[in-house]
Amino acid sequence: MLKKSTYDKKIVLGRDDIVKVIFIIVMITIWVYFSGIGRYVFQNADNNYRNAIFDVLVQYDWPVVNFEILSDGALSGATGTGLIYYIGFWLPSAVIGKIFGLNAGYGFQVFWAVLGICLVYYLLCVRAKKIEVWPLLILVFFSGLDIVGWYFRNVNLFTVENIMHLEWWVEPYQYSSMTTQLFWVFNQSIPAWLCTMLAFNQKNNRNMVLILACCMLPSTFSFVGLMFLVIFWIFSRQYKDIKRKGFGDKLYWKCWFWDTFTVQNILGGGVIGITSFLYLQSNTSATRLMEESTVGANFNNSLFKWILFLLIEIGIYGFIMYKYKKNDGLYYFVLLCLCIIPPIKVGNAGDFCMRVSIPFLFILMIMIMDVLGESKRSNDKQIFLALTIALLLGSITPLHEIARTTSSTIDRLNNKEQVFETSIDDVRLLNGSNFAGALDDNFFFEHLAKRTWEE
Repeated sequence: MLKKSTYDKKIVLGRDDIVKVIFIIVMITIWVYFSGIGRYVFQNADNNYRNAIFDVLVQYDWPVVNFEILSDGALSGATGTGLIYYIGFWLPSAVIGKIFGLNAGYGFQVFWAVLGICLVYYLLCVRAKKIEVWPLLILVFFSGLDIVGWYFRNVNLFTVENIMHLEWWVEPYQYSSMTTQLFWVFNQSIPAWLCTMLAFNQKNNRNMVLILACCMLPSTFSFVGLMFLVIFWIFSRQYKDIKRKGFGDKLYWKCWFWDTFTVQNILGGGVIGITSFLYLQSNTSATRLMEESTVGANFNNSLFKWILFLLIEIGIYGFIMYKYKKNDGLYYFVLLCLCIIPPIKVGNAGDFCMRVSIPFLFILMIMIMDVLGESKRSNDKQIFLALTIALLLGSITPLHEIARTTSSTIDRLNNKEQVFETSIDDVRLLNGSNFAGALDDNFFFEHLAKRTWEE
């Protein structure tokens, strides 16, 4: 039993499915194109750092090191610094960039992103055992009800600019829509979606730790969220041929042990996970836990804002889905984790809330897809209508993200300006604690990635 394939679902493609597949790939490509990946259209502000990271991955030898230390930098006391960041997504494209040039590398980023999202969508279709198009609309337009939050902030909804970043309606908390994740942190979101779907679709525990470990290097914050989901799935695993007879059922735990402690989990997951950890642990920005905000009082925790945020971002969806998910332990676990995450702070901003939540929000979206389909099949008009209205209100957020890209690209083209963000200075990047770490007493750089350092 335990040696069966990880998946027990297959998709049989018909002639009509080929047309659907082509349509889905085209739509995903357009979505990626509008995100700014590849520098072909407007990019949101954070991409000046992401472009710089990719530039140094292409232009510097690996591992990336720097000996030009700035006196006013966060690492001013170091003898040298190394790039220490969640770089996993960029590595294949950086190889292409090294061989064929920087622009080719940026172009390959688009292909890599499209491929990743296509794999994510394929895994969504695997759950349904068929190719469907409508879930793609949910994937692109799913979001919390941010526009409702702005109403409670006494903002005239008829005068809100269509390029406004709606998620920041109650700082310091933000749960990002899938489109926002793609447009702002594609390097983290795409790997997190893929690893979450791979883990979710597993029918046993044989590869769970391996999948989790693969998420650490490209999406470190999301790795933390996925880790809790993986723990939940591992310890709630049920086997078809074995009925669990209480916590002390020896037969169940014997099967569970051999199902979990596999070669790929121990060796594959162990090597990837430990190596990734040793590389990432020298980034000192992650050591600032629960500090008072240095970016203003609006980024300090507040019980009132926390409760209001949860009610509008996940409470409405959770209430509507309850009828269909009340016997599903994953439903309660996801909602509980999404309630706990917001006040936890790593660093002085809201990165923990925004990024650790990515796997949980993705599973929440899948559950919404399930309830939407089930309510339609059972002709439950009330639930179907309520969920549709909530999704339509939520869709205003990703529409604003798309509108910002469209408007800003046209404006810059009309003004003969560069449409994409200019990379920050590479030396400045490699002196920042958010992107680099000191080489002094660094186990990874001194032992695992040892090389002859040249100033």
